[in-house]
Parts: sequence; structure tokens; C-alpha cells
Amino acid sequence: MKHLLLFFLFAIVFSSCENTETNDPALQAQLDGSFFKAIDARVSENEDGTYLIQGVTQRETLTIKVSSIGVRSYGLGGSSANYASFERASGDTYFTNPYGSGTVVISNYDETAGNISGTFDFTAVIEGVDTLVAQRGIFFEAPVKRYEEPVIDPEDPAANAGTFLAHIDDNPFNPVTVTAIETVDSIVITGGTTNRSILIKLPLDIETGSVVLPEEGITISYRDGTGSEDALSGNLIVFSHDTARNRIKGTFYIQTANSTITLGQFNVIYQ
Repeated sequence: MKHLLLFFLFAIVFSSCENTETNDPALQAQLDGSFFKAIDARVSENEDGTYLIQGVTQRETLTIKVSSIGVRSYGLGGSSANYASFERASGDTYFTNPYGSGTVVISNYDETAGNISGTFDFTAVIEGVDTLVAQRGIFFEAPVKRYEEPVIDPEDPAANAGTFLAHIDDNPFNPVTVTAIETVDSIVITGGTTNRSILIKLPLDIETGSVVLPEEGITISYRDGTGSEDALSGNLIVFSHDTARNRIKGTFYIQTANSTITLGQFNVIYQ
């Protein structure tokens, strides 16, 4: 009966959207009256136990962060630790926090199948520039990936190399892909969404400790729709570097010509 009721709930939500096609898993919404349908819907656990619900198209990314995946309602906006963001193809990114608002409802968590379903609506802003309204949002049977220590995928060793987080101009940056590659003399770590990325290039023999930027042999750069900018100043701390297991962990902050990136952290295995 529970699954039957859930089916009817989502049948109603789906039918209320124009041009809707149902696929499992799914994430979709009306964004300022336009239909957004993700080609990939996923839920990933962060190292701190929070979760990211993400839907991506070829050029756009919708992200919702919640403190857990328990069946209940989660408020967005203000000083809440939960938030929603939407990144347009141009790279412009709207956030619910601190000036927007919204609600996410996780209505079902299937522990056996490892997926969650729910609904959302929110108002997100680019402060002083624009406002975005998301209505009739749903995520249906989005698969949950629990946090695991980084391991190398033998089928694609460069992809999904670990964790990578940061804040760009005080707004959260949650990459969809994380890569870590060993070149002849460097380790190149990249966290990226459809339109933005942060790249860190480190010497292959870098040791643990703190480095004041700029520093010869170390590059940290930020790319968005307007181009790429290197760090003009900042700091990098390498907490650990296991050269036998190709694993490196650290934190960083940088100032470029037009952006401030803080609370950066990475924990990856490079190949």
C-alpha cells in the first residue's frame, strides 16, 4: 500500500508539468516556468554525513544539500545548513541562502534499493541581479551513494577520484566530477560542474605542510564562463601525501583577479 500511494503521488506531480517524460531515476522541476529535466539524477553522501541531491543536463546543474536523507521536511534559506542552487549554462549560479527560501521533502527512503524520492520548491537569488523560482520539483528513486574513502576505478582511473569541495565568493561549490591525474612531474586535481571548475596542479614530490601562494611549481586556477584565472595569493596545506598509494589530502584558499575561493578541500587518489 505504501508503494502504491507513493506511485500515485508522483503520478500527480509528473502530470502537473508540461512536456513531462517519466524515467527512473528522475529529477525535474519548473524553473521560472521553463521545464528542467535532468539527464542524470544522483544522491551522494559527503564526508561530514550531509547529502547532495544533484540533477545535471549537458550544461546546467541543480544541487540540493540536506543534513540527512531521513523521511521529513527540510527548510532552505536564511542561515540554514540546507540549501539549493542552480547553475545556468552561462555559469550564473542562484542560491537559496541567505536571501532565498524553500522546502525539500524526502517522502521515501528505500534502504534496500538504496534510493530516495521526494519533492522540492525554492526561490534562489543572485544577490542584486536576478531571482529564480523552482516549482513542482521532484526527484524519484534517485540512487544514493554512501561516502567511501577514495579508491581507483579500474575502468576509469581518472574519474571520481575522491572528494573536492570549496566556496566561491561565499557560495558553495559542489563538483559533479572529480579527477586526479599523474603527469610526468605533477599531480593535476580538478573539481568541475558543467560550467565551472577549480584546477590544482602540484609537484609530484610535494611534501606535507603549508605553502603561501604564489609558489613556483604550484598552480591553482578557477575557470567559469568568462575564462580562467590563476591564484594571485592564497594558501595551500597538504595534510598527507602517500606516494606509495598515490593518495593526497589537503585544503586551500585563493584570491584570483575577480573571485575569492575559500574552504577548499580535496581528498583524492591520483592515477
